[in-house]
Amino acid sequence: MKPQSVATGLGWAALVGPVALMLGLLSGCFDQTVSHIDAPHQNPAETKGAGPVTQAVGGRAVRQTIDEKDLGPFKLKPEWSGPCQRAEVVDVNLGHAPENFVRAAYCQITGKEPSAEVVRSWAEKLTNQARTRRIDVVLSICEEEKRTCQLAYSDPWENHPEFTGAPAKKLKRDIGAVFMYFFNCPNEVNCKMDWANTHAPGMAEEHPLLGFGEKKAGYYVPSNPGFWRRELIDAKYAGLDFLLLNTYGPDIEDKKLEPLAKALASLEDPIKIAFFDDTWTWGQPYFSEAWKQKPDLDDTEAAAKRIYAMKWKPFFSQVDKRHWYRFKGKPFVYFYNAGTLLPRTKSAALITRLKQMFVADFQEEPFVDADSAYFEDAAMERVADARYQWFTFNSPERRSRSTLKGHVIDHAMVKWDAVGRDHPGKLPRQTDLIIKDAVVLSRVLEETRDAELLVIATWNDLGEGTGINRNYDYYFHGQWQRPDYFMQLIRKSQSGL
Repeated sequence: MKPQSVATGLGWAALVGPVALMLGLLSGCFDQTVSHIDAPHQNPAETKGAGPVTQAVGGRAVRQTIDEKDLGPFKLKPEWSGPCQRAEVVDVNLGHAPENFVRAAYCQITGKEPSAEVVRSWAEKLTNQARTRRIDVVLSICEEEKRTCQLAYSDPWENHPEFTGAPAKKLKRDIGAVFMYFFNCPNEVNCKMDWANTHAPGMAEEHPLLGFGEKKAGYYVPSNPGFWRRELIDAKYAGLDFLLLNTYGPDIEDKKLEPLAKALASLEDPIKIAFFDDTWTWGQPYFSEAWKQKPDLDDTEAAAKRIYAMKWKPFFSQVDKRHWYRFKGKPFVYFYNAGTLLPRTKSAALITRLKQMFVADFQEEPFVDADSAYFEDAAMERVADARYQWFTFNSPERRSRSTLKGHVIDHAMVKWDAVGRDHPGKLPRQTDLIIKDAVVLSRVLEETRDAELLVIATWNDLGEGTGINRNYDYYFHGQWQRPDYFMQLIRKSQSGL
């Protein structure tokens, strides 16, 4: 996730925009080789072969496990039928069938009816070309008309039902997902509607799904306990065992995880919480002075003390022990490499010292799954408990597998649908990575059945489009997909189906 804007020195409470922050220094050529990418929320500059992966992964077709016409308990609003008139704000989500959508978009942009050929051509692309998105159609017509369009994204659904309860788990495999919470809805940091191609309820206006206590509706924002409660409930329903909270540091200062604690306390048996240490924040000028100086791994003791005191200890201190996810009985930690902690040849000493500090405070040793970049230090094979490769689309298997110390742990990125990150307001390029359907997720779920653990990256990164959580405008193969489409796939897989 790329934070769009933050206020220097004031932490989470004073996030304002816009100041563009660049997370990645590297861009990758995504061919069939596996290479490390230092930024988890990297904007791919080149994506060789990105298109075909949505049709068949690794040269083999993967069967979807949900009938794409099955909307379950969801019901669409009545189909758009006009009138055809120009609109000051163009609603990208008007029209369900491809032909009706093209007509709705053209009418809103131009104020006149499209030709039969325009409708046919775009409808065919939306139905048969995996890379074509509704937003691309709208931007293309706006460009042809030389019009700068203001966009909106209405909810096409009449209802958003409550889901409760985990599936009947038939596989030994646990599943977790990286969980983003560095955003401030509505319309602030990482929450402007044009920043995402799919939208969670509560981004633009308060939604009943995100209410909490006496408050009947809420925003999709981490200061709202209803945000946490909704995602915890939905993740459990999907079949996840835990959420890995992607923690930058400023997002946990001043007891900012209290809303999470309230949400956990409100649930009888919530899924567990794990810690993702995202090291990108170190050295950035957008936060308080404490974050501007990078820990120097040449000074192991000083580096470990800073990282532990500012991130590890406050995180685990704000989450009750009974809610910690444990792998093989140990609190689970993902340690990410953002190219900030150097030299990486001193990584093992750092991890060793962080573990020691954790044991001293919490009387148990964490299980540390470390980014593969840290294995530049050969001693990491002994010190780390597992390893992962963050970006997996350029792997032939579309996943990374760790068998370190006899544990089988898989990691996979299964979706990528960025809109506002690569070149905002512009059409996608042929080199852009676009994977908006579930062909990768379906393959990963099938091929990791023998794993002890699968980590999906991510549950809800809206801006990068890697999220698989409840969104109201998933649209591919020429039709709206139910808002819990990806959730249902995981649920069925964990049930052994």
